[in-house]
Amino acid sequence: MTYALPGAPENIVLALKSLATDLSEQAGINFAALILYGGLARGRYRAGRSDVNVVVLLHNANAQSLQAIAPALRDARRAAAVQAMILTPAEVPLAAHDFPTKFLDIRRHHVVLHGVDPFATLEVPQALVLRRIAQSLRNMLLRLRHRYLILCDEPDGLNKALAEVARPLAIELGALVQLEGNLLPDEDRTASLFALAAKAFNLDASTLASLASLRDGIPENDVAELFKRLLDLLSSLSDQVDRRAASVEIPT
Repeated sequence: MTYALPGAPENIVLALKSLATDLSEQAGINFAALILYGGLARGRYRAGRSDVNVVVLLHNANAQSLQAIAPALRDARRAAAVQAMILTPAEVPLAAHDFPTKFLDIRRHHVVLHGVDPFATLEVPQALVLRRIAQSLRNMLLRLRHRYLILCDEPDGLNKALAEVARPLAIELGALVQLEGNLLPDEDRTASLFALAAKAFNLDASTLASLASLRDGIPENDVAELFKRLLDLLSSLSDQVDRRAASVEIPT
């Protein structure tokens, strides 16, 4: 098995190769595919901070099948912090309807380590994507309000909370930008997605740029002010997307 994983440490590559081999042995013909997604698939692995996210496709994912592959996934988790999502091939399009932005992001950035590629031809109705974006933005806003109540007097906590939300927000904004018919930048970095979204939707570019810097490990001096500006931005954007989503008919 050979594949290119730019920026991946050797121990991570070896752990993934071992995982593919072990799954083949432990699952046999029930093993359909092993697919890498997330930061490592984008070529941006951060040692000590990044998980290694994989989709394991099994033709049958009942309890007996899961028990058979449990040792392989346990070893991979210990060796390289591998986090697995277990699906059957038939479940991929169904799950994509439930989690459209996540699965569209996987479709755009994934590496097939073994077997078939169900994401190559994956299609999700735009109406479902819009409804999911609206839900995700509103949920993000409510969670951040709650975090601010708890951490408003703790700059380090506020910095951490904002850094954690940066990438999920970038994914939602990227999906929203695509719905408008815009191409995403080749360099799929949080700062690039934020800059494109700020221009497309007249968002506060400086707030999003500061948020991207936080994700890159650059703390914000006046983080409480940044937090307030982000809450205002999300409140306005959530209202806008909610109104648009409410006007779109979900396909039956």
